Amino acid sequence: MSPGVRKARPGSIKVMNNDNATERAVALVNQMLDALDRANWAPESPVNALLTPKLRREFRRGAARLRQGKSQPKYKNLYTAEQLADIYERTVQRDEIVEPAIEDCRRIGRELRRIVEESPEVLPTIAEMIVDAKRLADESGPDSEAAQRYLYMKALACLSQQSRIRGRRQKARDSRPMGMAPDPSVEEYNQMSAMEILDSPPAAGETVIAIPPEGMDSGRGRILIRIGVDERSWTGSFERGRQRVSTACMMPDGKHLFVSAEGAGYIIDARSRTLVETIGTDVAGVMLDEKPPTLLIVDHNGVRLEAFGKSGRLWKTTVISVGGFRRLGFTGYAILGEARHPKRPGWARFFVMLATGKGVMGGRG
Repeated sequence: MSPGVRKARPGSIKVMNNDNATERAVALVNQMLDALDRANWAPESPVNALLTPKLRREFRRGAARLRQGKSQPKYKNLYTAEQLADIYERTVQRDEIVEPAIEDCRRIGRELRRIVEESPEVLPTIAEMIVDAKRLADESGPDSEAAQRYLYMKALACLSQQSRIRGRRQKARDSRPMGMAPDPSVEEYNQMSAMEILDSPPAAGETVIAIPPEGMDSGRGRILIRIGVDERSWTGSFERGRQRVSTACMMPDGKHLFVSAEGAGYIIDARSRTLVETIGTDVAGVMLDEKPPTLLIVDHNGVRLEAFGKSGRLWKTTVISVGGFRRLGFTGYAILGEARHPKRPGWARFFVMLATGKGVMGGRG
């Protein structure tokens, strides 16, 4: 979800029933939905586990040091100091919201389980609530408030089941970290795509992969880049491009790396480390929508944008700018930003539809 966009909040479910146990069960369901709603509105973070209180303190200190320039990111091509500090702070904020919500869900789940065990007659009402939530979700569509409510109801059922299992095993709390990111492979992607420009050849005996292979280049000279961390690392000798941008990132399909070697764009098979495709010598910037990415945008010479998704290349725009881009950002349906207008002086606002790559120029930025 984009920062600042709040997710649909489902309303409380009301069931008219004079039975005290049923009324209490319905009230607990609504309390559970409220707790899940709080967790759902928490800031998002690529960190894949809830932090301990000690780690939260370390994240706060780490964010402060990054903002003060006293430390630098480990993966400098993936995050600036400001971006990493923001991730640290959002992770702490997320956990301070999510952890109490999870505890509330566990407590409510245990109480709901007790009511169900003592008064099984409440089960038809709960089942009716879930069936009704699914019906409304199907009628309203996947992005509706009703669909969000049904997801909560399914989460409620799962949490109640977990509470029941823990109760049988007499465990007060599951101490294992919970995966909170959209995909637990974020750190793996980071380790595979971290990069460092080498000033000198690596140690004797280390293999250096020529990209493109020797004899197939154009004589522009080469740059040595180490990609990956520790046992995942490898060194490539890349032919240079015509810009100053050198970076690497995992592409949305999770199978290929995108490498820019001073503007020369390469798509590399991440496992075999072989060249799949070149995409020009004018890469002036790269932008990802999230981690792990679903969209990779390549800026060609400050003139055109090219998009890659999970299925591969999506589109390449016509000329949008004649002098670069600035203030680029994503919405759910478009890339927004400012460009040097092709027909008049100065910056102008524009947007490009993510589905089609069609761009529209607006007024002055």
